Amino acid sequence: MAKTIRHERITKLAAVSAATVVATIALAACSTSTPEAGPTTYATTTVSAAASSSLPASSTAPASSCDVNPSTAPVPTVEPYGTVPEVGRISVTLNGIPSGTITPGSAPTEVDITLCNNSAVDYPKVGVVLVLEHCSCAPNPMSIPKGTVERFDEATGGWIQMEHPAAGTGMDYLGAYSNVQELPKGKTVTLRYRIALDASMTSGEGGVEAVAVTPEPLVQIGKADLPFTV
Repeated sequence: MAKTIRHERITKLAAVSAATVVATIALAACSTSTPEAGPTTYATTTVSAAASSSLPASSTAPASSCDVNPSTAPVPTVEPYGTVPEVGRISVTLNGIPSGTITPGSAPTEVDITLCNNSAVDYPKVGVVLVLEHCSCAPNPMSIPKGTVERFDEATGGWIQMEHPAAGTGMDYLGAYSNVQELPKGKTVTLRYRIALDASMTSGEGGVEAVAVTPEPLVQIGKADLPFTV
């Protein structure tokens, strides 16, 4: 009888040990599966990095950055209203009209002009011209639109209306420059303007043109265009 009881106890102990081994193996299997969750976290990080890298460069690059040209050249001499050679050209950029559309008769739309003198020339005086380009929206044979161009005046904090808002049939509009200032190599400046089209304009394609000029002689040293739909 005693042998039978002892035999039953041994059998139970063996069963408990086997169950413990099975449970240990199962736990080990679960613990090895935990790292598999890692790639999901890394994938999320990768997607976030990719999304941030798709942002415009201007959101990360300093707005005031403007490379200084290591070369030095005198102020170029060209015919009046002409364009200086490559060595004397500065960078001009136009930003604004996020929708790409201008509605005739609507409130003025602001645009920014940024000048960066990355040329080899130190300019003692530089002016800026902003005009409405010829537009198929203008109901006249010359395609000259009617509208307004205003520049922001830092001194007064107000807007000043330009007398000649649109380009005509020649280059005379270059004489309507303003915002005259010194622009040595490596200097950058951003100027604020705003434009509007007269309510009499129709549907069509147009744009604005920004030109950097030297007053004397009156020549072009850089330009940019910004198209829009009416």
